[in-house]
Amino acid sequence: MDRITLKRLESIVGRINSVLDMPESPYAAQRDDRGGLVANAGNYHLDCAYGGYRLVRMCEGGGKRDISPRGTKRETYEYCRAFLAGIDAARES
Repeated sequence: MDRITLKRLESIVGRINSVLDMPESPYAAQRDDRGGLVANAGNYHLDCAYGGYRLVRMCEGGGKRDISPRGTKRETYEYCRAFLAGIDAARES
């Protein structure tokens, strides 16, 4: 088995954003008029906590929604692969 690195995990999340035509980063480069961050709604990215990872999606206004359960890098990578396969299957139908 190949080792799943953080770079490899981030790469597959980048492919998800690319396939779905979503922004690459969770927040826009510019700030709002009050100096706050501006969320890129629809962006998929990794949430890392307690040694685990999960796929999340940025919501309008800055919150995020869990897409996968928290797991190891390998578990999250496999979840992302299945997610991409589901996208491909839906587009073929």
